[in-house]
Amino acid sequence: MARAAANTAYRSTAGEATLTVARALELPALSGARLVAGRSGARRAIRVANIMEVPDIIRWMRGGEFLLTTAYAVRDDERALTALVPELSGRGLAALGVKVGPYLPMLPAAMLRCADELGFPIVELPGEVMLNDILSEVIGTVLNRQALSLERSQALRDRLSQAVLHGGGYRDLVDALSAETAAAVAVRSADGTVLAAAGAPPEDTAPDVTRPIAVGGRPGGEVALWARAGRAVDEEQMLAVEHVASLAAMLAVQERVLAERERRYRTLLLTELVSHPPRDRAESARRAAALGWDLERSRAAVVVEVGGADPEHGGVRVARLGAVRAAGPDGLREARLGGVPEASSGGVRVTGGLDGDVRVQEERLLSAARTALGSHTPAWGTPGGLTVLVEPGRSLAAACRALQRAVRAACPGRPVALAAGTVRDDFAELHLSHSEALSTLALGRELDGVQGSFVRLHAESGVYRLLDQLPTAELRALVDDALGPLLAYDAEHDGALVHSLAVYLRHDRNGVETADELHIHYNTLRYRLKQIERLTGAPDKDPMRRLQTELAVHAHRLLSARAR
Repeated sequence: MARAAANTAYRSTAGEATLTVARALELPALSGARLVAGRSGARRAIRVANIMEVPDIIRWMRGGEFLLTTAYAVRDDERALTALVPELSGRGLAALGVKVGPYLPMLPAAMLRCADELGFPIVELPGEVMLNDILSEVIGTVLNRQALSLERSQALRDRLSQAVLHGGGYRDLVDALSAETAAAVAVRSADGTVLAAAGAPPEDTAPDVTRPIAVGGRPGGEVALWARAGRAVDEEQMLAVEHVASLAAMLAVQERVLAERERRYRTLLLTELVSHPPRDRAESARRAAALGWDLERSRAAVVVEVGGADPEHGGVRVARLGAVRAAGPDGLREARLGGVPEASSGGVRVTGGLDGDVRVQEERLLSAARTALGSHTPAWGTPGGLTVLVEPGRSLAAACRALQRAVRAACPGRPVALAAGTVRDDFAELHLSHSEALSTLALGRELDGVQGSFVRLHAESGVYRLLDQLPTAELRALVDDALGPLLAYDAEHDGALVHSLAVYLRHDRNGVETADELHIHYNTLRYRLKQIERLTGAPDKDPMRRLQTELAVHAHRLLSARAR
């Protein structure tokens, strides 16, 4: 009943806030006045009233004035009096009230014809009326109506605000707006999706009124209103739509704050899980359960890196590789990851990466991960890609390939690199799996190039998995012992002996295939091989030295990956 009474009051006052020329003629001070020309402009709004003694005052007019005059200064100049009409109309005045009496016995016919053509109201004032009386009553009425309009506007805002202040959402907001305006209304997102509607808005008809929902200076959607058939949108309806647009913007901000809070909470927990063993297992499990994650399931840490346009890297930009410290089986060891590390509760956050709005890209990638792996998959979005805790199911490799396909679909035309650590049954060991994934990702960039798209599993890394257990100092010692002379020669002569040896070994010492990949003549390759034999002492003749050389080549590539 209260809502119905408020709505009735709203409709009864709709459109009455503005004092028009026609309504002004109903005032007591204008009881004897007549609208003698320009009747089509009778709905012009009066903002203020003023008195003209001389025509020069016109240049100070700002529009909306009801100008009163005795026309004394131009009483004998019909042309000058008629010329006032187009000038006043052009300046946006509401009307001209001319006192007919001792100075001007009647209004010129040419003046009235011009006013009719322009739709500019001319009001004939009786000779006995006092212009100051009209001035006072018109200005007082305008001010009273403005005060009443502000009061009604505040009351309307208060009623609409109740829907939000009592915990309501877009649905409650549009229900209140539809009840207040007796019209069909909707709140639509920036892409046109209807978030909530009331009053059955027509699907194939454009709204009569729309007001944007601005969130943080960016478009966040709009509020739309469809007037009832045969009715024009009035001032109060437009005001109500504007109020709801402001309230909808407040709701959108609240939603973003809550979403950001949940994102940070999710990111903080994941960062802790992949950075170090949990300090309190029960607390970590409880926090994860609040997010819908079951940490008791076996999982592997998977790192996804998405490239973007960047001329510095041959048209592809990838997150830079920076060093972080991660716990290993024998204490702290050095690992590498895609992205520039940033401290966050003792963990690492990847920065740098995708073009465009980072938050939009992050949500797009998280959506792709949920689509491929399930809605409750723990995932952490970064500007450079994703970190995901993947349940292996029947095959970790199959799950990783499905994830890569989903990310490719979300980021068409961009390289997608994915690396997975080993599956861990205990979530306290997820930091080890994450460290393995980062090392595998860096190795993949070394082997496949920064533009490469690949899926690599640490468990399938072969000899690199073994070598990755060694600290950097041991790997360098191995490389220096076996490849030191070659590295020195390459550095001094800008040569490629180490690279040529790596390709030669990869092709199982097939010279033709090696020369073809290196794009050199076969004799050039033979010359390089002789140099290698001269500098290293013919390692092929000693099985142990041959094995050491091959391991050193792989160790050299692993060191290059760690250095990224």
